[in-house]
Amino acid sequence: MDESLTKTRATELVFRGGSLRLPGGRELSIGLSPLYVGRSPSCGVVLEDPEVSAMHCELLADARGVRLRDLDSRNGTRLAGVRVESAWLTVACTIEVGSSRLEFVPGEREVVDLGGADTFGPLVGRSPEMRYVFRVLREVAGTDLAVLVRGETGTGKELVAQALHEASARAKGPFVVVDCAAIPQTLAESTLFGHERGSFTSANERRDGAFQDAHGGTLFLDELAELPLDSQPKLLRALAERKVKRVGGNYQPVDVRVVAAARRDFTTLVNDGRFRSDLFFRVAQVTITLPPLRDRLQDVPLLIAALCERMDAAERTASVVDAIARLLPGYDWPGNVRELANVSSVLAKLPPDSSVAADVIGLGLGVESASATSAYSEGKRQALAAFERRFFTDLRRICDGNITEIARRSGLSRQYVRAYLRKHGLS
Repeated sequence: MDESLTKTRATELVFRGGSLRLPGGRELSIGLSPLYVGRSPSCGVVLEDPEVSAMHCELLADARGVRLRDLDSRNGTRLAGVRVESAWLTVACTIEVGSSRLEFVPGEREVVDLGGADTFGPLVGRSPEMRYVFRVLREVAGTDLAVLVRGETGTGKELVAQALHEASARAKGPFVVVDCAAIPQTLAESTLFGHERGSFTSANERRDGAFQDAHGGTLFLDELAELPLDSQPKLLRALAERKVKRVGGNYQPVDVRVVAAARRDFTTLVNDGRFRSDLFFRVAQVTITLPPLRDRLQDVPLLIAALCERMDAAERTASVVDAIARLLPGYDWPGNVRELANVSSVLAKLPPDSSVAADVIGLGLGVESASATSAYSEGKRQALAAFERRFFTDLRRICDGNITEIARRSGLSRQYVRAYLRKHGLS
């Protein structure tokens, strides 16, 4: 985490924004919400330039400055003629996007007062990053704005949706969860909007879809990026017109607030034509980004206390905190809060002085000293690096260096493929 951020009080968030001067002289501010640049008419900065991708790049303020991130664009984003995938902007510079030039002007350090709450519904955290999330959630909970939750696996995206629902006027209504990744492609429309009896072969009875099930409440669309392309126009229409049509039936009005989430990067899918940009911006009226646990380790004791209380094991909080500090110093929690919950659950059920705790939690650690943890962490890094090197060496050979084909076979975006190739000297 950036040092200038950690030195602030927990009730403050410091960031360094800036502004973007567009061709023609218009100027837009850059803050803590993503500013998208691209050809899509829904972008914050729309460029009618054939060399620009639908969603080309993103600018977002942080404690370190403004982060410029290329969104796996076709022709790249450049600074001073150098193509970049990600960069921190702290001084005035020119961003080259296709044949367009955007002038970045840095701003002064700004302080956001986050208030005193360190919880929001089931969510807990004292770090400035989480307090900022809570502040945004408090402000949008009472609205019907669609919310997109971004974050790694295990960061608590469904908990955010649940917390928004419980803090809204819809709290007495239903909270319906749909995992879009688990819907068979042929049943996506029926799952979301329902069907009439006899509308297709296996439709033996009339059935409501998720939208009607969530009428008067909140619909959480998890893994929305996996929704089939041919179902996306129907979802867009349902969101825009607030009515749905059963397969084989007529339109019916619905009153639903939608919260969506995904692990995958929507922008790559938009640029590849696999996700509609207008639907992305419709579900991302407000964007919530959950930080990974490794970026808010100061929240670990508070999270453990909350987890132990939910397990009716509050008296074990101190021993679990101590065990994790002893067994896992410096651990980066790749599984995030979900992994912490699993480990805490196991430790809370073992005797406080258990000699097999490390083996039982499945991390392969000894309990003698931190040197065992260090050896494990180093071994894990080396094994992962060796796997990555072999994996991408073989793929590069099989695909004759074609980045698009490597990305297709690996299931990663071209941006990440290029990063891995550079990391292991395979560019």
